[in-house]
Order: sequence, then C-alpha cells, then structure tokens
Amino acid sequence: MIKRVLGGGLLAAVGLALTAGGAMAGFKICNHSDGKVSVAIGYKGGDYGWTSEGWWTIEPGDCKAIMNGDLTNRYYYLYATGSKGGIWQAKKGQEGGFFCIKRSRFVLQNRNFLSGSKLDCGANNLESKQFFIVDTKGAPNHVHNLRD
Repeated sequence: MIKRVLGGGLLAAVGLALTAGGAMAGFKICNHSDGKVSVAIGYKGGDYGWTSEGWWTIEPGDCKAIMNGDLTNRYYYLYATGSKGGIWQAKKGQEGGFFCIKRSRFVLQNRNFLSGSKLDCGANNLESKQFFIVDTKGAPNHVHNLRD
C-alpha cells in the first residue's frame, strides 16, 4: 500500500537516504596500501575506561566502518599490520596510546591489566602496543586513510 501512495521510485530514494545517512556516522578506515591490513582501535570508553578492539581486515582499496554512531571522543588510537610487512604504530616520542592486544579478535579494557598504575599486558599473555593517535577534532564521524 505504501508503494501505491509514494510510488516505487520515491520509496527507494527515501530508503537509500536513510541508509546513507546512518552509514556516515562513526569511524571508517580506508586501506590505500598495496596489501591487506588488520586494524585495531583504542579509545576511552565511558565506564570501561581505555579500551582496545581488534581486528578488522580491510582489503587494498576498500574502506570499512569500525565504529558506528556518532563519535564521543576527540582522540582515538589505531594500530595496524599489513600482509606485506607494513606496521602502522605510534611515532617516536608520542606520549600515551598503549593498549593490550592479542592475535585473535578482542575487546580489552586496560583497567583489567594494570599492575599498580602500570599496564602489564605480558602478565596476562597479551602483547602491549603503542597505537598512533588520530585527532577527529570532535567531529561525529571520521575517515582515516592508511597508506604505505
């Protein structure tokens, strides 16, 4: 019945607009390297504190949303490894951005791996990596491009 009232073309356009609008918010990674990449993200997660999540696999030339909805932080942290040996990590001298990771899919809160005030990933059979900082400038969405 809705098709008869609105017409098939208009209904399709409304559906497309709703889908496109919802897909714009969040954090998206685009892979502009020449190999497949595996990406992890770190962020301050409300009641859970500093949190790391991984892995998203992104083929060369593709983009993937790794967080949906409006972003709530200005700063996020990324760590990525490439199938051809590339590593995207913190630049020398960067403060902060340390997170625990593991080889399989994960969601980890840093507060669960503290020894006093120090992050101790190794004691929990995890690796510690320093993710590089991404400044979203407080925008509700962000696209980050990984390049060789």
